[in-house]
Amino acid sequence: MSSRPYKIVVAESYGDDALSELRRVGELHVLDSCDEASLINAVTDADALLVRTYARVTARVLAHAERLRVIGRGGVGLDSIDVAAARQRGIIVVHTPAAATHSVAELTVGLMIGLERRLADSDRSARSGQFIEARRRARGRELRGLTMGIVGLGRIGTCVARVCTLGLGMQVLYNDIVDVGPLDFPAESTGKEALFRASDVISLHVPLTPLTRGLIDAGVLGTVKPTATLINTSRGRVVDLAALADALSGGRIAGAALDVFEPEPPPPGHPILDSPNVLLSCHVGARTHSGQARMERVVEDVVAVLEGRPPGFPAPPE
Repeated sequence: MSSRPYKIVVAESYGDDALSELRRVGELHVLDSCDEASLINAVTDADALLVRTYARVTARVLAHAERLRVIGRGGVGLDSIDVAAARQRGIIVVHTPAAATHSVAELTVGLMIGLERRLADSDRSARSGQFIEARRRARGRELRGLTMGIVGLGRIGTCVARVCTLGLGMQVLYNDIVDVGPLDFPAESTGKEALFRASDVISLHVPLTPLTRGLIDAGVLGTVKPTATLINTSRGRVVDLAALADALSGGRIAGAALDVFEPEPPPPGHPILDSPNVLLSCHVGARTHSGQARMERVVEDVVAVLEGRPPGFPAPPE
């Protein structure tokens, strides 16, 4: 440990156990706000920075970080951190790539079932005295035999695919930009265009990169089956939300279930809020007790870097 306590900036909420581990090696500065100005002010003499979902660690922020040695993100994606700028300054970025796999996969399957069986409508009707009327109009699709198209067969996509094919009897198509290797369940690799045309349910499990930003746009939505549904538990900016709302209202796609948005949260009056057959959740994919605990283990890698040890989960190569 250095002669002075390490200054550790915690920009977003972490639990007591994680904070106790950080206090073991340094002095904590917990921020009330994680906007750019607050981050710049906090990192000028910081040794470590911890973020989660909404803090944006830009090149401008990093330009003021004269002493920063490590940035820890309790989560999977790193699109909120300018990793290239951090590397240029010799700052190590660590994260928790496997922490939310089962939490997000389970929510994905739950959203799919909830959407196909119109559970939100059924719940509202039961509470408002429309029980019999809702039962009469309820005609959901059985998932067995439908084609699930998964874009991105990483940890989460693979978990979803396994449940869908082995547990629900769905046919699985997938697309990934890398060779995913042998699978322990039946699934067919195909091009994105073919996947969009053939799938009854499309589920997105990709990081946010220049290749995936706006991946689902008006053009893609014009090629899917009008009976298809879309599930997004990946990143909000992967889907053009206005284009999706327009396609839903125009009957060019049958439904959507979304856990992430751009903008997030969608502002009052946004057309997606009034679109037909949409199931919305509040970016809760990783928010299970177990998932949160696994994400907060990023503090172990932050401490490792501060103490001169190699981290277990550094940011992957570009």
